[in-house]
Amino acid sequence: MLSSITWGQYLSGIALLLLFYYGFVAFRYFKWEILGVIGIKKIDGSSVAIPTMAEFKSSMEGESHESYLPKPATDIDISPLVHSFTDEVQAYVQEAESGIDKNELLYSIKQIAMKYPALKDSDCNDEMSQFIYREANDKYPNIIQPHDALHLWQ
Repeated sequence: MLSSITWGQYLSGIALLLLFYYGFVAFRYFKWEILGVIGIKKIDGSSVAIPTMAEFKSSMEGESHESYLPKPATDIDISPLVHSFTDEVQAYVQEAESGIDKNELLYSIKQIAMKYPALKDSDCNDEMSQFIYREANDKYPNIIQPHDALHLWQ
């Protein structure tokens, strides 16, 4: 009787029985975890909602043309930028060499102004140009003229 099957047949039978057993246990106790691995999710009965006809029609209607246009710029408070810019210009003018020429001073202030592109089109351009004119002429009298400071923002 024991000689009717071989060891290979015995081991393959045991492996097949173990495979069925572990498959049954996995399906019985870990069904949703296994289905979640392949992408199937469990949906709660309370969260299922059937869409109404009105919702269906509204999803098929196109949006208005204005929703794709750029939105107008909102008023942004640029006072921190202005304060930072004036502090930087003031610090540069105070720390500049005593023999600085007009072109070097204007170039350096223009480099500072390029770090603040939001101030280029602001309403306070004239006030900032007057500030630059006053600061530069306080430290170095008659080094720049009022129209020189206006060209810094271009």
